[in-house]
Amino acid sequence: MLQRFLLCALAASVAVALRADEDVLRPKGRSEPWSGPPTPGLVRNPWALGVEVGGSLSFFSQDVTQYQAPTYQTNLTSGSGLGPLLNLAVDYALTDALGIQARLGYDQKHFNTNGFIDSPCETPPGSGLFIPTRVEHTTSQTIAYWTGGVALRYRFEENWVVLAGATYHSRSNASFTETDSITSGTCQFYDDVGNAIGQRRQESGSNTSAFTAARWSIDLSVGYRIPLSENIVFLPRLAGQIFLNPLAGDNLSSGYHSVLGQLYAFTNRRLHALQLVLGLWFNL
Repeated sequence: MLQRFLLCALAASVAVALRADEDVLRPKGRSEPWSGPPTPGLVRNPWALGVEVGGSLSFFSQDVTQYQAPTYQTNLTSGSGLGPLLNLAVDYALTDALGIQARLGYDQKHFNTNGFIDSPCETPPGSGLFIPTRVEHTTSQTIAYWTGGVALRYRFEENWVVLAGATYHSRSNASFTETDSITSGTCQFYDDVGNAIGQRRQESGSNTSAFTAARWSIDLSVGYRIPLSENIVFLPRLAGQIFLNPLAGDNLSSGYHSVLGQLYAFTNRRLHALQLVLGLWFNL
């Protein structure tokens, strides 16, 4: 009887010791996925480094003043398009909820405008016979900027983040493609020496000087932080950019008639943007 009691006591002691060793080697809860405890910074420490990629949806508009027929239709007054962006950012937590971010990046603005013009066409050239002709016009514009910005960050409800700040845009390069297509009648376009080149013509090139060299925007965004580990956070955000100065100066020389004067003018040329940004943030 004593021997059986000693064996039972020994077995119980070994079981308790094994459970204690297991708790030491693997603390309670460590085997479960990390859910992200309350943190003083955007990730965990006060300093964080972020890499952001995304797209910039640009909204272009301008005022078109028409002086006489033939005139471009009013759909030339607006356009839109999508371009890529890339940012490298750093975040510093001032308090548990409030922080400040600095950002350097590359941002490409792209947009298309479309319109048409109804114009009399002399055919054949020199005949004095004019027929009505419709010409469709499309312009594709791309402007690239190097950017630098600063923003205040506020984190609420643990994972929601709002940012408000300003961004400086320095124009890097710009390009354009213009396409004209005759969609009615038998008229054709002609080159500089009078040779017929068909009912469609296209011109491409660089027009960097046509756009404002430096622009400022006010940026507002909202995002949601998704902890991936103790040291990494995924932060998608939606941002709006309101620009304070025009995209380009007035264009007052688009057309001119020797008797009637200027045919039309493009003024108040603006561009704003909506951005979708995907960021990975790391502890520093």
